[in-house]
Amino acid sequence: MKTLKWMTGMVLGTGLLLVSCTSTDEELNQPSETGQGQLTFSLSSGTTFAADATRAVNEASYENVDNYTVIVTDKDGVEKLNCKGFEVASNMPLTLPIGSFTVKAFYGTESAASRNDFYVLGITEGTIKGAKEENVTVTCTPTCGRIKVAFDEEMATYFDNYEVTFTGTEALGTNTISWLKDDTEPWYVKLNESEEKLTFTVTTTTKDDYLNKDNKQKVSTKNGSFTLSRNKAYKLNIKPNYTPTATGNIEIDITIDETTNDKPVDIEVPIEWL
Repeated sequence: MKTLKWMTGMVLGTGLLLVSCTSTDEELNQPSETGQGQLTFSLSSGTTFAADATRAVNEASYENVDNYTVIVTDKDGVEKLNCKGFEVASNMPLTLPIGSFTVKAFYGTESAASRNDFYVLGITEGTIKGAKEENVTVTCTPTCGRIKVAFDEEMATYFDNYEVTFTGTEALGTNTISWLKDDTEPWYVKLNESEEKLTFTVTTTTKDDYLNKDNKQKVSTKNGSFTLSRNKAYKLNIKPNYTPTATGNIEIDITIDETTNDKPVDIEVPIEWL
């Protein structure tokens, strides 16, 4: 009888052990006794602008997540962490109350258009469910697109002056930004989350030797538009097209390159002389 009782106890004990092991994962998702859980997160740069030699903006600094400011708030909007990116690791894991949370990381300055800086932002939301640690990644990307103009060196042969003006985005409103003939620094243009159309006007002042003999209009303009998205870079390549006829005929050709891939972009560019 004693032997039977001992074996029965072993069976019951083993059964209890099995129940305990199989329920572990479920218990991790249950609210903890303290009503708190833990969060671990990492930062990632999603900036995909091609490397660009610019004196005004060091784009590499935007790819370094150590530079970012990080703010974590809980379900009630209470700030639980405010630090720089290089301090994140030393604050992990972060204890938060059960419920939703928001991690926001950002760097730079946001403007309608700027040659000196731009803004990267990443926001990730989640929920602390229980004792199981939540792990998320916050990816920061620019809230702008980048534009450049490349005037062919032959432009100086046929024109005294030439420039491009841009407008059309919601942030710019009725304002314009200009690219003069000797400019080299790109523009960083704030954009909505959905792509926006950017319109441009190329203005040229033709040299007297190349004026159309039937139409001595020195100043001409050429209009067009293209679609620009956040975290994309575009370049307008502009070159002269001169036909040496009896009356003379000088025009300009415009192509648009997506410089992040360094390949021509296959998009419609409606252009007309005014």
